[in-house]
Amino acid sequence: MGMIFFCCPIVSVFTDVFGCRRTAVVGAAVGFVGLMSSSFVSSIEPLYLTYGIIFACGCSFAYQPSLVILGHYFKKRLGLVNGIVTAGSSIFTILLPFLLRVLTDSVGLFYTLRVLCIFMFVLFLAGFTYRPLASSAKDKDSGTKGGNRFSLFSRRKFSPPKKIFNFAIFKVTAYAVWAVGIPLALFGYFVPYVHLGLLKFKVS
Repeated sequence: MGMIFFCCPIVSVFTDVFGCRRTAVVGAAVGFVGLMSSSFVSSIEPLYLTYGIIFACGCSFAYQPSLVILGHYFKKRLGLVNGIVTAGSSIFTILLPFLLRVLTDSVGLFYTLRVLCIFMFVLFLAGFTYRPLASSAKDKDSGTKGGNRFSLFSRRKFSPPKKIFNFAIFKVTAYAVWAVGIPLALFGYFVPYVHLGLLKFKVS
């Protein structure tokens, strides 16, 4: 989990430069390789590389564009769309442990990892559906006259940003508070999330 979020600033740069589609597809492919290679190791040490780094980095590159692409398609209802996406992620997170329990009990850990590769392959295919929309005055005029029927299927991409790192945004007080507050809040979020099972094991 730490590696996934640690890579997010780098993924943001890649998303701005190469676009959501390329970043997500490459990330899913890297995650697939990391997960598949993790299923062939026989000790925990190689998992630090295959699962902890390669798979986690791939997940990060696939995860970030899935949120950025929402802003390309939705403006007025962006908050609602983010809520729906987050809810879907939460529901899947609740249901997945039951599937993992069945798989690990029946086929073992390493074959379970190979089954999970199917999900990574689905992410790989889903990445090809990301089509960033170009926004310009001409598009706005055509959208006003003829509606937005065709803008959703536009193949044009955003031009690469002139500036990769924009530190001026930290001068905005609201953003600075948000940027500092979220990482601090995650310290209290991920610690129980990760270590609660270990604590229960020690107590019992």
